[in-house]
Amino acid sequence: MDLIEILTNFATNPFAYSVVFLIYSILAAVILPIPVEVGLFNYHIHPIILISILALGKGIGAFIVFHIGTSARKRLKKLSTPENRILKKILEYSEWFVKKYGYYGLLIILSTPLMIDSISLYLFSLLNPEEKGKGMEVEGFTIINIIGGALRGVITLAVFYWVGLKLV
Repeated sequence: MDLIEILTNFATNPFAYSVVFLIYSILAAVILPIPVEVGLFNYHIHPIILISILALGKGIGAFIVFHIGTSARKRLKKLSTPENRILKKILEYSEWFVKKYGYYGLLIILSTPLMIDSISLYLFSLLNPEEKGKGMEVEGFTIINIIGGALRGVITLAVFYWVGLKLV
């Protein structure tokens, strides 16, 4: 059995494809620098189910990234001493950016088709201010990723439908 045959079998088996697509969506949020839109085009599965899987995968991945970013942020803060003014300034500006745009900025980025999520997620979680009420909380971060994933799926399929490429 070659790779093409394995992939074809996944495409025609809705359950197997859904599991693989969910894992792929999680990995795309956590580590893979590849957009996930290609997974939306499977005519064996209803688009609403595929969009739901994408959104769920994005949410799970965001939850993981938030905790990784928070842990790394503590180490980064230790390095930003008064002697290291450049890093300290970069962190201050980045925290200001996350405070200013927060959930709305993240939602816009995550709703944009073909955007690489892992970079945005790590930046927003790593540079998230620690003060209560000024930064992002894990619940909000996860929910925004679920909403952003769903919007991204809808936008992607709508654009393809609008230009006449009905792949589902």
